[in-house]
Amino acid sequence: MDPIRRLKDIKAISELTKSNPRNHLIYIIGINNGIRACDLIKLKVGQVRHLKVGDTLTIKESKTGKDNILAINKTVHKALQRYLAVAKPADDEYLFASRKGDSHIQSQAVRRLVKQWTGAINLKGNYGAHTLGKTVGLHPAYRPRGWV
Repeated sequence: MDPIRRLKDIKAISELTKSNPRNHLIYIIGINNGIRACDLIKLKVGQVRHLKVGDTLTIKESKTGKDNILAINKTVHKALQRYLAVAKPADDEYLFASRKGDSHIQSQAVRRLVKQWTGAINLKGNYGAHTLGKTVGLHPAYRPRGWV
């Protein structure tokens, strides 16, 4: 998978996703943290609802069993609060619930979303769920204060 290399493309996708708070949150958390989509989609609302800027959440990676850190910067916090205000989910629900509401969305859904977003701004390359995590590693200078 390719990362999103140019800041203008990162900003363009951010603008594109703003009309859907859930998708915007997926994108913002994904590009600001190096967390795999399969671990991101398993987050529960209660794990993140009360996090503030500067807080972190340790997540056990399902693939490696290692700990990974979800950092809450200003950008992530703003997107999270906007999503929670619109969706009004309960603490025991998945942050990214499926339409049926009994489970979370699948990694394949994240892959499709990333492909839609990159296609909508005419990015050429191989993009998918791993693109978000690779983008965070590409420009570490933006990580503390957050992308877009």
